[in-house]
Amino acid sequence: MPISVVTSNTINFLISTIIIIVLCFISGLGLTWYALLYPVILIIQYVLILGIAFIVSAVTVYIRDLEHIIGVVLMAAFYATPIVYRVDQLPANLQIIMKLNPMTYIIDGYRDIFYYQQMPDFYHLGILFAISIVLLIFGYMIFRKLQKGFAEQL
Repeated sequence: MPISVVTSNTINFLISTIIIIVLCFISGLGLTWYALLYPVILIIQYVLILGIAFIVSAVTVYIRDLEHIIGVVLMAAFYATPIVYRVDQLPANLQIIMKLNPMTYIIDGYRDIFYYQQMPDFYHLGILFAISIVLLIFGYMIFRKLQKGFAEQL
């Protein structure tokens, strides 16, 4: 179930990317070869979100109130993700906090390839990918372990 939800939302994200590409052309930026790095960033995002989805979906079956807490956490995470602003526009003490958000590096990667038309920060994206792989494995193990009791809890 988590795989199908994350995959379907990733497909929706792919379709939404068409709007970004159109806006790049309308604004006169166009696309450069850096846009070919889009799948790399998307894979990192997919692995990260899938790992989180495995953990959250498995634990939420047993702790029902977690669903409401996650809604609040996701809303806070949305506002704490630099989507319409860059991290370097913030004071130094807030930049440190913002860099703890893994989506910061993913959003910056998309911004780099489409808007700034430059090479994304693969150092931090590589670290994030390694963490995402570990999170995916850990999340899958938790999901498999807790899956045995799903029918009883539901």
